[in-house]
Formats: sequence, structure tokens, C-alpha cells
Amino acid sequence: MLRAAAVPGRRQAHKGLALFFVLGLALAGCSRAAPECRVDPAALESARVKAVLDGDTLRLAGGDKVRLIGINTPETDGEGVPPQPLAEEATAVLASMLGPGDRVLLQAGIDPRDRHDRRLAHVFDPSGRNLAAELLRRGFGFHVAVSPNFGWLDCLQAAEQEAVSAGRGVWSLAVYDASAVGQLAPGQRGFARIRDRVTHVSFKDNGWWVQLGGKVGLRIKPADQHRFGRAALRALEGREVEARGWLVPMPGDWWIMSLGHPAMLATGR
Repeated sequence: MLRAAAVPGRRQAHKGLALFFVLGLALAGCSRAAPECRVDPAALESARVKAVLDGDTLRLAGGDKVRLIGINTPETDGEGVPPQPLAEEATAVLASMLGPGDRVLLQAGIDPRDRHDRRLAHVFDPSGRNLAAELLRRGFGFHVAVSPNFGWLDCLQAAEQEAVSAGRGVWSLAVYDASAVGQLAPGQRGFARIRDRVTHVSFKDNGWWVQLGGKVGLRIKPADQHRFGRAALRALEGREVEARGWLVPMPGDWWIMSLGHPAMLATGR
């Protein structure tokens, strides 16, 4: 789910995000193939949807909640807090994309459940269209690559970039701009996009660390380090970068944000 802290307003998409893919490829040391965004429907599990809970979460007829892999959408509610901009629209659009009889197709993630016991799956309509990709293309959320569920990465990145280039949805509202470290509220947690200078890069036993603004530690766990390059990370020192992920506040007024894939890290201008 997505949290925002600024004041809503219209804006143009940040052009620097076009470099999101460039840095990701450099860190991963790979090339990009043309994205494929459809799947053979016969290969997937079919399920009926009982309710669309928000832009990235469904409840199936059997009772399971399903979290769409690869996208994070605006919050619909939270303890008396009103829905965030575009939250209700994202929910309505997801509901409109379900198949006849509210049928969807599911492709389980490598990690099939999250810590809330929700199923983690790539979700498709009966024709094989990736619903997360369609939401990203329309600007109703942000692409996220959470270890180890990296399926359909090229498709999802390309869909988001289309929305960025067109200035659609979240990319048209200042409320969803990336924040500098100094703009973070004490104890702030949850999904965020942070843009600041890299003050230090280190390689330790408990992870590789990229420090932003001296107060946000981007942690790359040992299991994910093979997707990054030490030289490329060292080259980030002194540069402005943007990271996206979930902030965890720590004692002493600093934060940790885990990075499992280079797709969550971008260069600045």
C-alpha cells in the first residue's frame, strides 16, 4: 500500500525516472528484452472474486485475500484517515477489469504468501492480460519488485514507464512526488519514494548498505546481492538517487529500507 505526505496538486511526470531502467540494468549487468505482458490462460488457476478490497488486493470466494504482485496502489482507508488521492479510482478500475462472473487467473509467486497470510500472485483476466501491468499503465500505482517475486518484471516496468511518460495518475499529482530525507516525519513508516544524495556505500556481513542523506540506510541482504554490482554501487557515492520501498523507523532517528532488486533504485537528474 502507498503512503503520501505532501499536498495534492497537478504536476508533470519527473523526467529523471526515465533513468530508472538504465541504472537497474547497470547494477544487474544485463540487457533488456521486449516485455511480454500476456500469458496462456490454460496454464493458470482460475478463481472467482468475492470483493475488490482496494487497487492491489482481492478477496476470493473461498475467503483468501490475494495481493497483486508487482504494484503498490494508494491507500483506501486507515483508522479514520480519508482515502488517498486515486485510491477509490484504482479500486474501481481493478473491479472493472475482472472477467465475466468476476473470474480471474492466478499465477503464484515464488514466495506464495506474505506476513499477513495473504496469497501473493500475478493476477490476469480470462484473456491472459496482466492486471497489475494495466493498472500501472493507467497510472494507478507504482511498480515494486519485492524479493523473491520478480516475475513479469520487464512487463511491469514498461507499463509504469508508459504512465510516467504520459503523466498519468500518480505521476500527475505532487502528493506522490519523491521526498528528500529531510522531509520525512519522525517515525514515518510504510511505502515511500525517497530522493537524496548517497552519503556512503559499505559492504558488511549483515548486508550491503547505501546511505541516503545520512539517515536512510538502503539494505541489500546477502540473498539479493548477486543482482547488484559492487562497482556500480560504489559509483553512486555523491550522486542523487531515488529509492522506493517500505521505510522502517529505527531508534536514533534513522530508517532502513530493504532493496531486493535494482528496479527499486534510480539515478537522479
